Amino acid sequence: MIDRPQSLREVAERAEDLSHFGHEFADWLHTLRGGVTRSQASAAISEEPPALRDRFPDGRVADAWLAAYAEHLADRIGQATPTWAFSPNRTSPEPWFSVEHPDARRRALRDSPPPFKNRNLFTEKVDLPLRLLAGRPRKAADEKRRTNAERQRRFRARRAVELELLRQVAASD
Repeated sequence: MIDRPQSLREVAERAEDLSHFGHEFADWLHTLRGGVTRSQASAAISEEPPALRDRFPDGRVADAWLAAYAEHLADRIGQATPTWAFSPNRTSPEPWFSVEHPDARRRALRDSPPPFKNRNLFTEKVDLPLRLLAGRPRKAADEKRRTNAERQRRFRARRAVELELLRQVAASD
């Protein structure tokens, strides 16, 4: 089983350089793609990630990227953006483009969502494969087995009581 980060904080804690940050971030997006509840999505952005600006070159871009995604995800799930995302240290000092071609850069300037533009980040498309699940979070298989076993015990106990009452009624006739 792959150990994917469950929050932006975990992404930042694991990142050793910008390339590794990208891999960890992609894994986090894969977690969202698998389906999460609103509360899980909220928990994924609530804790402030450690700053990456001093850890590796272009760490400020990674810091801005995390804040932009936190704001973008908060907007998608209908909650307030975490306050850490508005820190001045969460903005890229220079404009950063995810594309090189001049036409693509113009599209990025035009099409970047506000959370990214506000942090000096420009991308043609933001990958946020959010699949919100209704109801409760998923349970592990062993937890489901325990719950089902307990439900069966309660059912059998109720049936045993009913059967005993029926026997008493039959014996009294």
